[in-house]
Amino acid sequence: MDQTISPNDAPAGEPDFLAGYVSEEEYARRRGVSLRTCQRDRQLRQSPPYVQFGRRIYYRVEAVREWLVKNERDADRTPAAPRARRGR
Repeated sequence: MDQTISPNDAPAGEPDFLAGYVSEEEYARRRGVSLRTCQRDRQLRQSPPYVQFGRRIYYRVEAVREWLVKNERDADRTPAAPRARRGR
C-alpha cells in the first residue's frame, strides 16, 4: 500500500496541492521504522511538522529536511565515562 503523492495523481488541468508532501506511511518506510513509531513520535512531539487532512497525516518533504538538519548532532569525540559497577 504505497501512498506516495505524485503529480500524476491530480486530475488533468487541476493543480496538485499535495505535490511536495509524503504520506505518513511513505515517511515511515523511508525512515525504516514502523508506522506506529511515527505515530508515537508525533504524540511525543518529536516529529517533523505535519499536516492532517481528515485522518490522514502528511509531511512536507522540505520541512522534514529542515527538521533533520535542525536535529543534527556533532560527533562526540570525548570517550564516555565508565559505568560504575554495582556490588552484589
